[in-house]
Amino acid sequence: MNFRLQALLLLVIILASVLASKAFAPRAETQEAARQVNNRQLTTDDSSRVEARDKNRLAETDGMPKRRWSVLDPTVGAAAATAQLIGTPFSFLNYRTYESRPIASLTKLLTAVVVLEQFGPDKKVPVGLIAVQTEGEAGELSSGEIYTARDLLKVMLMTSSNDAAAAFEEYAGGQEVFRGLMRAKILELGMAQTSVHDGSGLSDENRSTAGDLVKLAAYIAAQHPDIFAWSRLTSILVQPLNGGTTRTVSNINSLALSATFLGGKTGTSPAAGENLLAILSHGTDRIVVVLLGSKNRYDEVQGLMHWVDEAYEFPAKP
Repeated sequence: MNFRLQALLLLVIILASVLASKAFAPRAETQEAARQVNNRQLTTDDSSRVEARDKNRLAETDGMPKRRWSVLDPTVGAAAATAQLIGTPFSFLNYRTYESRPIASLTKLLTAVVVLEQFGPDKKVPVGLIAVQTEGEAGELSSGEIYTARDLLKVMLMTSSNDAAAAFEEYAGGQEVFRGLMRAKILELGMAQTSVHDGSGLSDENRSTAGDLVKLAAYIAAQHPDIFAWSRLTSILVQPLNGGTTRTVSNINSLALSATFLGGKTGTSPAAGENLLAILSHGTDRIVVVLLGSKNRYDEVQGLMHWVDEAYEFPAKP
């Protein structure tokens, strides 16, 4: 009897062990599968980390300046401002770059582009009575004088002559015709937030943004570098083609005396305040700075360039 009980008890234990092993097998398989998934996930995460690290290393060697974050952002006095490596999307500073502002005589940069592309630099342009009656006497032009478009552009850019801009409008067939040419160029350049009424910038309807003006500066630098070259001349001798006295024309932009100034334009009006577009050298780099609605554009552009020098580390050039 004792033997039978022992055998029965042994059989029960064996059956219980078999059932228990079957019950726990799925859980073990599930745990193993989970371990495999986790291992694959770790491998994927490691790959992502390696990819991110490689991207960071690439960014460190892409040739662009690197920000020193220990240097605080500058205080901007202008209503809108930007500083950017010309011909690239790299910006050092963007402040209200999409805010529309009156641009005053910065308009004349667009006027110069239109003149070169529509007339050419050697075209003989007369100065009419309507032109000399335009507000302002900069350039000292007289009715009846004839200049090459090149010389008249130099006078317009260096002295911000409204009379010269008006002479180009007259030559084109009137202000409305010239305005149409300017607007066509604006559309071509993608300056979507820019509008113009005249070629001189006397109208407060001539409005743009710092961002749009950077596009114009990049186009001029690439396609019409003579415009910036002329705008940095300190003085020139001019004489009408049809006679008259040779006279000296001096640049009213004080940046023209700076060795780092590569060209640009100023513009001022009661509504606009002090505006400035300048291409400035920084080593082998060229930086375009646009200030709109400044109260002291010359001090502000110098301060901004000093900040760029301190806030950014420029890679060594080969």
